[in-house]
Amino acid sequence: MASTAVIESSPVSDPDTDIDETQLRANGHVGELPRRFGLLSLLGLGFNITNSWIGLTASITINLTDGGRPAVVWGCVIAFFVSGVVTLGLAELASAYPSAGGQYHITFMVASPSTRAFAAYVVGWMALIGWWITHASGCIFIALNIVAFAAFYHPLYKPTRWEVWMLYTAVHTVCVAINLSIPKLLPAFNKFALYLTVTAFIASIVTVGVTGSSTKVTASEVFTDFLNASGWSSTGLAFMIATANSMYAFVAVDAATHIAEEVPRPSRNVPKAMIGTIIIGGITAIPFAIVLMLCMTDLNGAVNSSTGLPSYQIYIQAIKNPTGATILQAAIALLYVNAVISLVTTWSRLSYALARDNGLPFSNVFARIHKGTSQPLNSIILGTVVVLVYGLLYIASSVAFNSIVGSSIMFLNITYIIPQAIVAYRGREMVLPPRPFRLPGYIGYIINWFSTIWVIFVSVLFCLPSTMPVVGSPASMNYTSVVFVGFLVLVLLFWAFAKRKKFVGPDVKESLLRQANLAEMELMHRRDMLKLEA
Repeated sequence: MASTAVIESSPVSDPDTDIDETQLRANGHVGELPRRFGLLSLLGLGFNITNSWIGLTASITINLTDGGRPAVVWGCVIAFFVSGVVTLGLAELASAYPSAGGQYHITFMVASPSTRAFAAYVVGWMALIGWWITHASGCIFIALNIVAFAAFYHPLYKPTRWEVWMLYTAVHTVCVAINLSIPKLLPAFNKFALYLTVTAFIASIVTVGVTGSSTKVTASEVFTDFLNASGWSSTGLAFMIATANSMYAFVAVDAATHIAEEVPRPSRNVPKAMIGTIIIGGITAIPFAIVLMLCMTDLNGAVNSSTGLPSYQIYIQAIKNPTGATILQAAIALLYVNAVISLVTTWSRLSYALARDNGLPFSNVFARIHKGTSQPLNSIILGTVVVLVYGLLYIASSVAFNSIVGSSIMFLNITYIIPQAIVAYRGREMVLPPRPFRLPGYIGYIINWFSTIWVIFVSVLFCLPSTMPVVGSPASMNYTSVVFVGFLVLVLLFWAFAKRKKFVGPDVKESLLRQANLAEMELMHRRDMLKLEA
């Protein structure tokens, strides 16, 4: 088809809107969500969720144990690089197939006709479970911050698991309520939260770097002196486990894909937001990791802190002012609240998209858009109940809960590479339509295959205990493999007995999608030429 293909429209219509709606209809859906998000607010949502530098503070303990300061720094660097590669591959596919279903919808589009329904169904459920668990991880981290503040200022206070669960429930409920109460302000909220997190990052890194300058450790301690206190006989293996753990700081980069139906020109803006999220993540997380490790004077004190938060203890060591340290740690907790609010926005769109294609039980209920809020209210209620019930596990076993939370990295990353592996195996040019963001052929293959191999490798690491021996030490037990297999079995059983003959995926019109994508590329070219002529 010629590259000058256009979508017919009335003389007074907006060509962007015409193309966006045509793309959506070609993907088998009709636009029901208002396009309220712009590129900046979309980037804000994506980075508010991933927010790599505060993600680092929530996952730092394993790295300090499995390699010391160098594992924190180099683990962050490696995680940034590999997550960036994975994101590039996924961003290209999101450019080709913009949909709130994200990688679930992409998988359906790129798989062969005989396997697409099954593959998309499994990926959709894995992504949804991963997003719900990621949401739970944010809520529990906020709750742990609150009890840490209470324990620090009241040393006799010993928080119980049920108290943490109550705070977890309160945080979750408040974030859902905020999301529902300001639907029209969500884009502005995400812009504000982006500015807030950048400001907090600058304030934190300057405060810690300047006030901790008199007690900095040597560069060799930060970059080369690995300290393996994990119990693993191999320091290299311990470091790789720490590196896998570092990927938590770059998790959920697919957030922007699930808002594709609420942003103009999604084929262009969604990839920009995804790549921007990773770039800002690296720019903030790596320097933050270096400064924290330079100013941490007592590694054992940070790991074994009475607050349970190594970052809090590092702040205290660096600035030698408990009040100042509390303010900095409270800022991180506040940013996590922003993240959880944005998480509700994102996973509700994913569950709505999956229900829209009959992938959930009672799909007709959860695929509805509430007229008053212009949001998938029933899908939000579903996720709210699931996360609340899931939180009860913390009362029974904080170790099991934390292991399941850690599995969110594994779930989401696997969904990122399944469509990439399919595309690389079937042939990129044979499978993919024209798209605004396009990786050159051989580079695309390298990125797709590297992403696939890396995630398979790192998934094995996710299942290994971070410390040894496990016998006699329940706290070091890793339930990730059990959780992954358990959830996968449930999904497969539901497919076999409930959805195998009912789930067929969206009614895709591939020729119309190709025409719409070409029209968008032509419109982009015309605008670029007008800018050059101006």
